[in-house]
Amino acid sequence: MKTINFYKKEKLIFSVYAESLEDVLKSPLSYFSAYTADVIITDVSYQYPIYKDDILREMTREEKVRAGIDVTLEDGEIIKDKKIITVPKPQGNPKYLSWNKEKGLWLLDNEREYQDYMALIDDLKEKSLDYGFDYKIDGKEHRQKCRDKDIAKMVATVVSLQLAKSMGVDKKVTWYFYDNFGMSAGLQELGMLMLYGTTFVQSVYDCENYFKIKVNPKELTKAEFENKRKEIHSKLATS
Repeated sequence: MKTINFYKKEKLIFSVYAESLEDVLKSPLSYFSAYTADVIITDVSYQYPIYKDDILREMTREEKVRAGIDVTLEDGEIIKDKKIITVPKPQGNPKYLSWNKEKGLWLLDNEREYQDYMALIDDLKEKSLDYGFDYKIDGKEHRQKCRDKDIAKMVATVVSLQLAKSMGVDKKVTWYFYDNFGMSAGLQELGMLMLYGTTFVQSVYDCENYFKIKVNPKELTKAEFENKRKEIHSKLATS
């Protein structure tokens, strides 16, 4: 059984339970004795019906507003002069935009965006330092970590080689990179590696400074950070 409705234009004048809409359409007077040819028979129950252009249908949101009926507004919508007006979103990261329903305006949380951006740069900086740098030997790159223990070992080794040199001994050691590649290194080779590492660390902090000071908050990627760092490193190495 289903509910069948009889409408005269937009006015509901009668409802009845029937097996199907087809049964009622075949014999409408059997179900509603006041039926006339201008009555619309439907199994649709309209909440806010409107009869327009010879068609019975549900009111649109705009028609409801004009009729003074409450409607649910989407973010960015206000009612003005009985019309639904869409307030354009301001420029900025949508992640930090929120709609203030009471004031009828968009709010951009600049402070939260700024703090998130600063935290992102700090994270990218730490990941870059944690990775270290790739050092090219005979056309092949080998990864050198920059942990405290790596730096301490390098400094200690350089000091030892300097001491040996002061004693008239040109000593060499085997320096192992993170991929276990061993490089035969004397004071000059290890000094160059240290200098490259120093330039790398400087490039990381210069890159941090660049994005924090010279670039407005944005969705900064790891690749973009690293590309800028390499650009800075290259300039430092040639200056």
